[in-house]
Amino acid sequence: MNLNKNLLKHYLEELGIQKQKLSLAFVQEIQQKHLAHFSFNSIAVLLGKEISLEIENIVEKIVIQKKGGYCFEHNALMYEVLKALGFDVRLLVGKVTLNQEIDVPRTHRITLLRFEHDEYLIDVGFGAYCPTFPIKVSSSTEYDTYRLTQNEDEDYELQVPTTDGYFTLYRFNLSRYTQADCVMGNFYSSNYKDAVFMNNLVVSLIFEDGVLSLRNRTYHKTFGDKKELIQITSYKQLHGILESDFFLRMDEEEVEKIFVRLAE
Repeated sequence: MNLNKNLLKHYLEELGIQKQKLSLAFVQEIQQKHLAHFSFNSIAVLLGKEISLEIENIVEKIVIQKKGGYCFEHNALMYEVLKALGFDVRLLVGKVTLNQEIDVPRTHRITLLRFEHDEYLIDVGFGAYCPTFPIKVSSSTEYDTYRLTQNEDEDYELQVPTTDGYFTLYRFNLSRYTQADCVMGNFYSSNYKDAVFMNNLVVSLIFEDGVLSLRNRTYHKTFGDKKELIQITSYKQLHGILESDFFLRMDEEEVEKIFVRLAE
C-alpha cells in the first residue's frame, strides 16, 4: 500500500522538511535528515519480533515510536516517501559482501532513482557506512567517500576507500525485483539462525559532522579526527546510550534481554 498524504506529512514534519521542487538536492536533504534522526538497528530482530513490511507499520515503528529499523524498513520508507513526492523510483535488492568473494543471498533493499535521464542509488539502510547522498549509477562513478564500479559479471559494486585500497560494501544489478523478493530477504535476515542481525546488536546514526556506531558491546563515536571507543559493561549503561545518544525509546527489560544474549 502506498504512503498516504497524512503519513507523508507526518514524516516530513518530523524531519523539519518543507516540500519543494523535485531535485537531487531535495533527495539529499531527505537522506541526511533521515540518517541523523532515525537509527539503523537490529534490536527488533534480536528480541524475536516480527518485522512488518507494511508501510503503515513501518511508519508507526520508525517515525512515531522512534524504534528505528533495518534496510527492509528504512529503504521501504524512503522509497514510498520519494514516490509520494513525485520522484520516479523502483526497488532493488542487493548482496552484502563486505569485501569477500562469497555466495550470499540478496538481503539488502535499496532504491533506484531516475532523475533527468540519469539513475541514482539511494540508500538509508546500511548502518554506519550508508551513503548520505544520491550516487550516480554508472560503471565508473567516483566521489571522495564512495566509488561505484562494475565487476566482470556487470554487477555494480559500492565501495569505500581505505588505506589498503577500496573495500566493497555490497553489489547489485538493475534487474526487476518485487515486494516478494523483499519478503524473502526480510524473512531470512530476521529468522535464519546464522544471519548477521540474528546474532549481533548493530545501531547507528549518521550526522553531518560524525557517526555514532554501536556493535554488540563496543560503542564508536567518530567526529572529524576525534574518535572515542567505549566498552559497554552493563545493560543499564547500554540502555542509557540507546536512549540518550540514539533517541530510542526502550524498556530496560528489553535491553537487559539483549545484553544477556550478547554474552552467550
